[in-house]
This record gives sequence, C-alpha cells and structure tokens, in this order.
Amino acid sequence: MLPKPRNAMVPAADDLTVAARISPQDIDGVVQRWSAGSVLAMLVIATAALVLRLLGARGDLWLDEIWTFALLEPLTSIDQIFWRINHDNNHFLNSAYLYLIGPNASSLLQRGLSVALGVGAVLAAGLVAASRGWRTAIVTSVLFATSYPMVHYGSEARGYAGLVMFTLLSVLFLERRLDNRGSAIGFAAIVLVGFLSHLTMAETVVILVAWASWLAWSRTGSLASTNLEVGLIFAPAFLAVLPLAACVLLGSQVYGFQFGGVSSFSLQTFAQGYGGMIRYLFGLPSLMSDWICIGTACGLVLVSACLWRDRRTSLYVIGTVGLPLLMAAAHLPNVGFPRYFLVSGTLLLLVVGELLGRGFQAGGRGFLVSAAALAAMLVGNTSSLLQFYEHGRGSYSRMVDQMTPNGDSTYASGHDLRTGIVVDYFAGRLGRQASLVPADKMCSQPPDWLILEGGAHEQFQYVQPSSSCVLAFERTDAATAWGFSGIDWTLYRRRD
Repeated sequence: MLPKPRNAMVPAADDLTVAARISPQDIDGVVQRWSAGSVLAMLVIATAALVLRLLGARGDLWLDEIWTFALLEPLTSIDQIFWRINHDNNHFLNSAYLYLIGPNASSLLQRGLSVALGVGAVLAAGLVAASRGWRTAIVTSVLFATSYPMVHYGSEARGYAGLVMFTLLSVLFLERRLDNRGSAIGFAAIVLVGFLSHLTMAETVVILVAWASWLAWSRTGSLASTNLEVGLIFAPAFLAVLPLAACVLLGSQVYGFQFGGVSSFSLQTFAQGYGGMIRYLFGLPSLMSDWICIGTACGLVLVSACLWRDRRTSLYVIGTVGLPLLMAAAHLPNVGFPRYFLVSGTLLLLVVGELLGRGFQAGGRGFLVSAAALAAMLVGNTSSLLQFYEHGRGSYSRMVDQMTPNGDSTYASGHDLRTGIVVDYFAGRLGRQASLVPADKMCSQPPDWLILEGGAHEQFQYVQPSSSCVLAFERTDAATAWGFSGIDWTLYRRRD
C-alpha cells in the first residue's frame, strides 16, 4: 500500500536546522553562502559529468546510431522526420539534430546533443533533489554524473539522454503545479520535448498521472474531484503532444510502422532488463543475480516509503515498483533490454540520492554509512566506465578499411541487414564500396571477406561458412563492444 502523502512539501531537515539557529536578518546571508557553495559544487560536478560523457562519445557510431542516418537518407526536408519516418529508432529531436549535422561529421559532434542533454540531466537531478537540502542535491548529482548508464546514454546519438533530463524536469514542474506555483504551459512544454526525445516518455507520463491521481484521491477521497484535478493538470500537456501523436498516427497509416527488432516476453528477460539496469546504475557486483538486484532495490524503496511517508515517496513506489510490475503483467516485448527501464532507473537514482543525503545530514554513523555506500558505488561505476572506455561500442571503421584497400570488395555476413547498414556507412565515409553477397549466393559469388557477430567467433582461426561448397576463411581481426550498446565483430578473409 502506498503511503498517504502530506499536503505540503516539508523543508529538508538540514535547512530547518540552519534556520533555527539564526535570526531572521541573518537568513539571507546564510542562504547566500550555501547557495554560492552549492552552485560551485554543481559546476564542478557538471564539469566532471561533461568530461565523462565526452570520453564516452569517442569512437565509432554503432548500429542504432547509424540506422538513424539510414532512415534520414531518403528525406528531402526536416519536417519529414515527424511524419515520413515511422520506425522505433526515430527519436525525433536526435534525428533532427543529426539531419542538420550530417553523416560525415565527427562522431563527437554527432553525439554532441546527447552529451549536452546528459550534462543537463545531472543539473536537473540536482534541482529535483534540492528540496531535500543541499547535501542531497550534491550527492544525487554525483550519482547521475558517474552512473554508467547515465554516462553511456549521455554520450550516444540517440534520444535517451533527453528522456532522462525531461523526466526529471517533468517531476520538478509537476510538483510546482501541485503546489499551485508552476506554469501549465511550462509543464506541457517539458512533456512535449520529452516525447520528442523518446516515445518512452509515455512511461514517465503514466507514472506522473498515477502519482497525481493518488495524491488527489488521498486528499479528497472523491473520484470525481480526482478526475477533475488530474484532468486540469494534464490537459495542456495532452494538447501539446496531440499534434505529434497525429503526425505519427497519420504517417503510420500511410507508410506503416516498423520495429528494429522484437523479442518475446519472459520472466527471465524481464529480470535481465530491470536487474541489469539496477546493477549498472549502482556499480553492483556481477555476483548479485538479477532477481536479487530487483528485490533489493524495490525493498529499499518500499521500506523508505514506510519510514519517510512524504509526498515524493509515493512517486518512487509507483515508478520503481508499480511500473515494472505493470510492464511484466502486460508481457511487453523487448524488456530484456535495460534501456526500457531507464525511467524507473532515473527514479531509483533519486531514491538512493535522498537516502545518502539523509545519512550525510544525520552525521555520525549515518555519515560513515553513506560515505562508504557512495564510495562503493563510485568504485563499481569506475570499473564499468573503464571497460566502456576501453572497448566502446565496437570498432567497425577499422575493419571496413581493411576490407576495401583497393576501394571495392565483396563480403558476406550472418546478419545481412544490420551488418550491411554499418558497412555501407563506414565505406561511404571512406569513399569506398563494399558489396554484400547474400548467404544463399556465397557459393556462386564467393565473397572476399566474411563478418561474423559475437565474441565467441574470436577463438576460431578458420571457418567454413557453407556446407554447399568449399570456402575457407582465415581470421584477420576482431573487436569487442562492452556495455549496453555495440556488436562484437570478427573479420575473416577468404583463403584462395
């Protein structure tokens, strides 16, 4: 059962303690000193976040980033992004940015929007946590700055960095609306840009609607009053998103809608997706199983809700326990991918940031426990980031360069579509051409090269890909991707 909320936000205890010890005329000076220190700390954290994301933005684009360019290629104007492309890999804001930047820009520039939004998400997290006191704001910002998933998606040319940032801002703006202090237009704009970043913003809206409904019903006990209040809050946002929804709907009727891939639901894949997100968010050891990660995180949220019993705890319960349960009950596809739990992961970071902030605020043993927990998370995430920086999302341009020393070559692959998209992109950047030989024509048109996916192929020095004819290939190169994105490639050359 969700905790019954209080009608107003309670000031953070560290702020109350400071205020109780000073006279009214000194309050402005104290606030100014803390504000200056907090701003300086946030600038340092934001700078560190920028550096971490710039390091992650190096290296080759991987399949899903390149796929966006493939979707953009036939367009003749930027407006077609919103109605002509009907594919789940079309993240509108990112697609518009890449359309303007172009496929030949450096990968660092192509990922520039995500880097900026990723750093913005760190600052937004600090703003959301600021109502709990400056210590909580700083530690929460540190978590968002250093957590591997946040660095990863904050340095990838897709829409997930914007999803995180505008999820955080939508929480902040909704709280202001609940206190009758915020702008309806401002909240609507945040929700709209969130959808422009990624359609998974729908998860955020589901959470916020459920949260606002719970708060209204807990206060009034009237279903009619709840519906009216929630309707008034979200009606402007609905109207703001309506034109975008119309574009997607009309476009899908004319051109259809495609998914890059669909994997069926199972409890095992659900655990891999949500448990994997939790493990990497906090740098937990691989010895912890997916279900233990999920149980520990959800248990922590529920216990915290029972102890704190303030307004925001109900948001955390709905977003980190309720939404994943709903996704599992609906047997949604693709839940094996951690990125589909990024909204819940964002709220989990807020929960843990608040827990650590309370510990630092308490002093004594609480301070030591929080410091040890934060240090352990930083060590775990540092280990993840080092592996991510070492391997990146894969190395493809190097292999395409090897395949086309004379400007042209032929190759075969176990996955024609996605391998072809990547090879064509990097061959085009090099001004060369690599022609794909379909698997069923390898005997009649023996390819010069063979690309196999998966790190397991690295152990084979020679391969015989066809049983219909004698073709022998010798391994010449291999590259490993690490983390949430990328594909392992092993490159083979035909032996004459």
